[in-house]
Amino acid sequence: MRPSLTLLAVVSLVSPLAAQVPFDFYARGPYRPAVPRPEAITGYPAGEQHTMYAVMQHYLDTLVATASDRVRIETWGRTTEYRPIRALIISDPANLAKLDQIRAGMAELADPRKTSAARAAAIAAQSPAVAVFHYSVHGDEPAGFEAALQVAYQLAASDEPQTLEILKSVVVVLNPSANPDGHERFAAWYNSIAVGADHPFAFEQAEPWSITGRYSHFRFDMNRDLLAQSQPEVRAMMDGVMRWRPQVFVDHHSTTATFFFPPVAQAVNMNLPPQTTRWFDTYGRGNAAAFDRYGWQYQVRGVFDFFYVGYWDEWSTFQGATGMTYETDGGREFNNRRDDGTITTLRDGIAHHFVASLATLETTAKNRQSRLVDYYGFRRSAMAEAATDRIKRVVIVPGNDPQSAAHVVGLLLRNGIEVTRLREPLASRAAHSYLSLRGAASARTFPAGSYVVDLNQPQGRIAKAMLEPDAEMSRSFVAREQAKFHRNRRRGEDADKEDYGFYDITAWSLPLSFNLDAYWTEDAGAGGEAVADSTLPAPPPATRATSAYLFLNDRPGAARLVVALEGEGFKLSAARAPVRADGRTYPRGAFIARTQRNPATLHERIAALGPTLGVPVIAVQTAFPDSADVGIGSDEVGGLHAPKILVAAGDGVSETSYGWLWYFLAKELNAPFTPVPLRAIGRMSDLPSFNVLIVPDGSGSRMRRELGDDGVQRLKAWVRSGGVLIGFGGAGELASTKDLELSSVASVAPDSGANADTTITGDAPPMISKTAPPRDRPEWIPGAIFRATLDTTHWLTLGYERDRIPIFLDGDTFWKPSKSGANAVAFADPVDSLVLSGFTWPDNTARLLKGSTWAVVENQGNGRVVLFLSDPLFRAFWRGPAKLLTNAILIGPNR
Repeated sequence: MRPSLTLLAVVSLVSPLAAQVPFDFYARGPYRPAVPRPEAITGYPAGEQHTMYAVMQHYLDTLVATASDRVRIETWGRTTEYRPIRALIISDPANLAKLDQIRAGMAELADPRKTSAARAAAIAAQSPAVAVFHYSVHGDEPAGFEAALQVAYQLAASDEPQTLEILKSVVVVLNPSANPDGHERFAAWYNSIAVGADHPFAFEQAEPWSITGRYSHFRFDMNRDLLAQSQPEVRAMMDGVMRWRPQVFVDHHSTTATFFFPPVAQAVNMNLPPQTTRWFDTYGRGNAAAFDRYGWQYQVRGVFDFFYVGYWDEWSTFQGATGMTYETDGGREFNNRRDDGTITTLRDGIAHHFVASLATLETTAKNRQSRLVDYYGFRRSAMAEAATDRIKRVVIVPGNDPQSAAHVVGLLLRNGIEVTRLREPLASRAAHSYLSLRGAASARTFPAGSYVVDLNQPQGRIAKAMLEPDAEMSRSFVAREQAKFHRNRRRGEDADKEDYGFYDITAWSLPLSFNLDAYWTEDAGAGGEAVADSTLPAPPPATRATSAYLFLNDRPGAARLVVALEGEGFKLSAARAPVRADGRTYPRGAFIARTQRNPATLHERIAALGPTLGVPVIAVQTAFPDSADVGIGSDEVGGLHAPKILVAAGDGVSETSYGWLWYFLAKELNAPFTPVPLRAIGRMSDLPSFNVLIVPDGSGSRMRRELGDDGVQRLKAWVRSGGVLIGFGGAGELASTKDLELSSVASVAPDSGANADTTITGDAPPMISKTAPPRDRPEWIPGAIFRATLDTTHWLTLGYERDRIPIFLDGDTFWKPSKSGANAVAFADPVDSLVLSGFTWPDNTARLLKGSTWAVVENQGNGRVVLFLSDPLFRAFWRGPAKLLTNAILIGPNR
């Protein structure tokens, strides 16, 4: 389920006089007796217990054994906790006998450059459609997980004419659990404590912090990971979907008060063609007819928009499918009380998903041929539109960070996007830098080795959606939201406000999120050779050094190399100014391992680790700088203290912010850490043995309560004795509390007693309340990208070549500049140059952001406090500011 932002419109098209049919899972027979019903394996009827993953897997194997003429099974991958991700392939025997031929036909339809319209029509006339059903990607939304068993049984066992027609016309790819690890956490907890209580404060109605099954092992929301592709489950399922090239994709969620299915809300990604919403209407009407038969309530549109490309439904639509989210009412709890006092049950949620699944398959069977034709047309029209689009291609210059550039290319390749790499320089007459979005085009020559994405390709729509600097919104939607803004600004502080229609973030451009040196051009042409694999060749090992080994802080592997070497006991330093060595000048931020200060094993270990981590290491033979003031022996090359990291976890801390950090430390930086609840800080006798404490985003006030008075005193003393406290978002509020007094940051806000904004336009409400928001109060923003300025003289920014960086912000908190510390990253550009991408409020967001700060460093005794206004690791596709975090971890400690 996506969290609701507004009241949803409920649709009931049932006449009060209409006869309502009682629901029965097994009313659509006759059924083949050799195929067992789910309860024959689980031991209970649907909805009486949460089925554990191993039991579900046993049932899948049973279906394969007892209905082998209709059912196949394939393994897509494994979860982080090593559970298999398996999908059932269900169709009639004739289709199962020619699955390779069917997939070959889908591949032909996916490339209009090779397949004529006549050939596409011939394939569509004889091939079944492919539908992929994806259940419970949020593991604590189990109605989909349970419904998958019932749907699989119906398709495997029923000889009902409608079911047989589905099998003849559709190859069903059924993924019954899209989040096995999260589901297992939730199901084991819930089954062990539930009594069926529907009271909203009952124990079973709220999962503990450590349980929340919505997320993956690393506490990622896997319905928002399609851009980062960080989780192994997501990568495996993406590959599975790409293998089948479906025409229909459904992502089954819960729990809303009333079942939701498309049509979707107004904010639809403008890169999608009109046929997208037409198909939503077709499927919505089919589902409505099925629900009306039982007199069931449902809703359409509401807040469920179709703008962010990182959702499963939207991502699959950008692959040519009709991708849809279904949200069922009923489950996760056995009984759930609606706001009107009525009760919806887990069994209700299962039944509704079951009926919607079969109705969707029936609609697909009826529209099989036209869906296949449109699947072909989706890519054909994409190429036609690309020929007239202003953005013709995107160029990524690897520069000094080839690892990040190659990583982004790998994300594109997994989506089937074609990428080339220049063998020789390429000239463009009209190129635009991503960091100067509104600047004029200029002539530019791109060096050999640059990556080029020509948008005139079959996957051009999703390529543009992932790469374009600023995703366009419809003018009518923007006007509607701005009108709400104006009305809300006229209302008093205690008045009801209109909810905005943004379901998720409005900006995500990968070149910006990874801080790449990237450009889009108005002239066309790919050039270069096709890239099939984004893996970079390993650099050669360093030769033996007499004086030191040096490597640049220019790529993610550099920080990982520091962690690896320090973990083995070696001593490293960082240059805070450009350093001269062996006749060359190296930029500020270079890491240096001096041979004199390390054991002889340094030579072999750095020669082995450098190539493994993709880091070129330079052997320095003399400490004497032939010019300039700074050599490797200079005081400007300061020693580092190996980080011993604590991470705050538990109540008060955002689970996803913690998860993004956990994943980064464990999988990208390979840095060991100890997670502790804040309430333990005051009792830790060995607190001085750690020198880094990272507090993820969360509620500052709740974190203060968790820390307690003893924790406050211990933390203050720990920082002042040389530790570095690193905080994201709400941790800044914690650090600046009056009793902790570790930071001077404060939110941008109007002066006390400021009057309501009388300049706001409009005439509704007719009067501006005296307690309406003042003009200088920031309005909540739904996730946008801004251009910030780096203080390139400060140690926190070591390793950055450019003095500008894209920064992601959401919410309504901006920080005033620190009074007592350094504002290492700030919003210093003119108001009209701050916004790079996404929705912002006129005469509010950029005006109030101007002159505020994003990253603050404040010295406290011998220690430091480093604070970031927003999470620098957002959703794992935000990596541009990650080097600021690793600098804070590696350089921040003073002991």
